[in-house]
Amino acid sequence: MKIDRVEWWEVNQFVHQEMVNSPEYADTHEQWDLVPKYLIRLHTDDGTYGVGETGRGAKGADVEAAARQMIGLDPRNIPLRRLPLDGALASVYKSYETALLDMVGRIHNMRMCDLLGGACRDQVIGSYWAGLQNPTHSLAAAAAARDGGYSCLKIKIMQGMEVIERLQRMREVAPDLRFIVDAMSRYDNLDEMRVLTRQMADLNVVCLEDPLPKDRYDWYRVLREETDIPIALHLGSTQAVVGALQADAADIFNCSPNSSFEFVTMVDVAGAAGKSCWHGSGVDLGIMDLSYIHVCAVPEAATVPHDILSTPLHVDDFVVQMPDREGERISVPLGPGLGGELDMDAVKEYLLSSGEVTS
Repeated sequence: MKIDRVEWWEVNQFVHQEMVNSPEYADTHEQWDLVPKYLIRLHTDDGTYGVGETGRGAKGADVEAAARQMIGLDPRNIPLRRLPLDGALASVYKSYETALLDMVGRIHNMRMCDLLGGACRDQVIGSYWAGLQNPTHSLAAAAAARDGGYSCLKIKIMQGMEVIERLQRMREVAPDLRFIVDAMSRYDNLDEMRVLTRQMADLNVVCLEDPLPKDRYDWYRVLREETDIPIALHLGSTQAVVGALQADAADIFNCSPNSSFEFVTMVDVAGAAGKSCWHGSGVDLGIMDLSYIHVCAVPEAATVPHDILSTPLHVDDFVVQMPDREGERISVPLGPGLGGELDMDAVKEYLLSSGEVTS
């Protein structure tokens, strides 16, 4: 059995507008909802296949370069934890890892979560999401989260925003809604952040993510000592988690590595230190989200609502049938591999370009 063909498609990823940046921020910040994504499908000479999805901002040349390195390999013999992709970018690496886990799962009739060590839960919790928004624009997202059965809404903030008014007005629409507040390390003044955390104290904040520059863990320690709001760090490697633990800088971790195996390791390390975690995202499509659902089912400490957003966020998630949802609760797929199929009708509708690499 050999991989003899890799197909790729570049597609638009249109989203529902109540979740994106409000107009005053759309012109000054990345319009991430307009950045295309790449979907890939690996084929073997016996007809087996597996699908994957790149992160936002991947380049077609890197997709093809990685594809050429996969041609001729037997998927049963590839070390899944360390793919032989010399020089591949992180976003491209994850897409091929996902496609291979899907393929190997199909070969052995095993789910992706089982290949990663086995699920400890049969449902994972997702959060709702909103970008940089003014208080009025935020009301639609709060109402959508409430009506969709979500208990948690993640929001983005930055210096100069009316953060407290925004939270207060969203609570008027959805009184029981809790918030993950992501400052994206865009505040560089400890005293300003101290004031903000005091003002947020009674506003249902689950955690404050990346409140300050990540080279000032001493400030993180001060903030943790002075507030009851848990402080979260968005990190991409086990090494970074270990460093944050040694610095006593965080209560919770947003784990967003370029590998599903690395996610399990990160969460296990954090969990051993008594910290809970969630899986971040790049506001991805359904193929990537399927991989997130599987990986979030594996480590015990992955208990904070995850950024699994493709179905509520996008006009189309590019999957024929996503797993069953009960509000924020998402069932872990039961089928082999990812447990879902790429929706080629959606690919055709939103296609920008396509290609393939063959043996």
